[in-house]
Formats: sequence, structure tokens, C-alpha cells
Amino acid sequence: MKILMVTPFYPPDPGGISEHVARIATILSKEYHCSVFIASCSVKNSNLAHQNKNINVNNIMIPSIIPPIPRQTLKSLRIPLQINLLKTVIEKVQPDIIHAHGHHYPITWIAAYMSKKRKIPFILTLHGMYALTTKPTILEEIFNKTIFKWLLQLSDAVIALTPTMASYVRKYSKNVPIYIIPNGVELALFQSNLNRKFEFRRIYSLPEDKIIILYRGRFVSVKGFEELINAIEILNQKYEIKSKTEFLLIGDGPLREKATKKLSKYDNCKIMGWTPRETIHELYIASDIFILPSKWPEALPIALLEAMAANLFIIASKRGSIPDILQGYSRKKYLEEPSVVEIAKTLLDVIYNWHNYNSKTFREAYIYQFSWENVARQTYNVYIKSLQQLRLGCAVRWDKYLKNLSMRNNEALL
Repeated sequence: MKILMVTPFYPPDPGGISEHVARIATILSKEYHCSVFIASCSVKNSNLAHQNKNINVNNIMIPSIIPPIPRQTLKSLRIPLQINLLKTVIEKVQPDIIHAHGHHYPITWIAAYMSKKRKIPFILTLHGMYALTTKPTILEEIFNKTIFKWLLQLSDAVIALTPTMASYVRKYSKNVPIYIIPNGVELALFQSNLNRKFEFRRIYSLPEDKIIILYRGRFVSVKGFEELINAIEILNQKYEIKSKTEFLLIGDGPLREKATKKLSKYDNCKIMGWTPRETIHELYIASDIFILPSKWPEALPIALLEAMAANLFIIASKRGSIPDILQGYSRKKYLEEPSVVEIAKTLLDVIYNWHNYNSKTFREAYIYQFSWENVARQTYNVYIKSLQQLRLGCAVRWDKYLKNLSMRNNEALL
């Protein structure tokens, strides 16, 4: 089976879409013997010459630009400049399936149009819901009722990461087949290293006798990051809390400078940049509590899956699909709202009562569904079903044609 995956992001790009595509493409290739080709947007190769004959179709990077939009939530929007490269790849590969990732990206819209023109089954994976603000807007609804609705009409199947996202799709299409397949995490890597907590703490110069509270993600407003650093300031006014906790903030973004300015005066706060994917499990395992006070309608943050894989106690808001993800995970506490007061109050409760919250459970069976192997297997099954539906549709049309032909022949005889 030949699969063309179309994505706005691919390694070395960071982020959930990039990670998702790279992981399932590798497993589909190795375990299911699929020929997987990648077409991605690249803002680092905008001077790439147009090539029709010498294209590396296994991993083609389409020169793209990021438009100068001030809104932070649209900073990752990429617009492909040489769409003929995608057309050339499709003609060279002749894929059985085109699988696009992310519904807000122009490269997905172009791929959908090209697939329908060539009668190639088109699969769409949603990696988010709203793109502008933490709440639906009139502008977003216009997009959903026009471009998104059109995109769903062109799709032979939609993969939604969670039931909440599936409900979002159903608002704009009653007919498209929807399959719920989550993001994944490398469970074996976490499982084989869970007993190395204090070793990892020594490696990263983290205290062995404190409760380590981890935030990993973008340092941006929609993630509740500003509220978090303000809550940390409040908690550090209490000596008892300050003496028994270590706050570890990993990531980057426009609020990094503000966080450094506010927290550098505290010796129990450590800010680190993005950590390589190969070693990030070490910092999760070294920690005790993971916090995600997001104000954003989250799709499925891989950081939450990593926190579960490390058996961390999780504090999170109830935004978007977060309750879907944590439904079967017992080591959690929800924020009533992602405010400074609520974050501080919840952390205070967990820290004071850590002896009750600190379960010694090795890890829960619930998270096995989030293995990348399971995600790839379910994705492959969607490909098979889509191809079967295509063949069935062709068979029905052929039967109908033969039936009409027979009726015309009979009428001619009469």
C-alpha cells in the first residue's frame, strides 16, 4: 500500500503534528510494509528550485512562508509557495491513500482538492478544533461553515483524536465516517526507565528530597502559563511550601522573559528550553506532579500522555478534550478554572496532602491504548476500510451500469 502523508510540520519541526506523523509513518513502513511518502511545508528551504524530474518523493519539503500575522495562535500557519511540487509527487507516487493532517492548513485543502480530482481516497486527521481564541468566534464559525465543511465533503474518512473532537466534526458533517484514534506516546521507553527517578534527578541537578512540579509546553498565554508563574510567586511566599517544592518549567515562547524575571529570585524554580525528544522522558520520570492550566480548547496534548506514562499526578483544566484524555486515569485533579487563585489553591492542597495523593502504583493499564503501535494499527485499519469502501462503491456502480445496459438491450429487442 502506498501512502502519501501531507503535513504542515515534520521533524525537525517541534510539536504534536510533527511527532504524530513521524511516529506512525515509521511504524506503518516497518510493521505493515507500507510505502510511506511525506509532503511537508518547509520555511527553511524557501529558495528550493522547482524540480519536476529529480524530486525525492519519499520526503519532499514544499517551500512555504509564515504570513506576518500578529495573533500568537496563528504563528504556526504555513502557506505553500510551490503547490506544483505536491502535484508532481502525486503523479510520481500514484498513492493508494492521501492522508492529510490538520484542517486549518492550506496544504491540507490543496491535497484534498487534488485527491478528489484524481479519485484517490482522502483521509483527514484533526489535530485541533479552534485556531483563533480560547472560545469560538464569528470568524472561526464562517471558516467552519465554508472551508471546513467543504473539506469534510471531500474526505472519505476523518480521524478525530477524542470524542470531543468527533462531536466538533459532526456539527459540520452528518455523513463523513469518523474514527476516534488518539495521539501516542513511546510507552516502552517510559516503562523501562520508571525505576530511575533519583538517578535522573542527579543528572539534571534536581533535589532528591522535594516534590517536583513540572510544566512542559509553550510559554504562551493560552496555555495558562502567565497564571501559573503568578501562582508560583504566591506559593513561594509560604516558606513551608517553598522548602518542599521544586518548580521545573520546560519549553519556550514569548512569556519566557517574563517568567525568568519573576522566578529567577527563587532557588526552587528552574527554567529549561526545549529538551530533545530522545531524553524528555528522563525529566518526566524525575518529576512528581505535572500541571497544564490551559485556557485553550485542547485537542490531545502529547505532554499529558507523557505525564501519564511517567505515572505523574496530573493537575489540569477542563478545557477541550482534556477530560476525554484523563477519563480513565485516577491520579488527577481538575482546576475549576485556569485562574491564579485556583492554580495556587489546588497546588497548595496537593502539596500539603502529598502523602495521600502520592500513589505508589507502578502504572495503569488505561494508558496502553495510547501506544504509538496501537495508533498506527488503528490508522492502518482506517486505510483498509476506506479502500474497501472505494472498491464497494465501484462494484455497486458497475452493477448498476450492467443493470441499465441490460434494460436498454431488452427494450431494444422489444
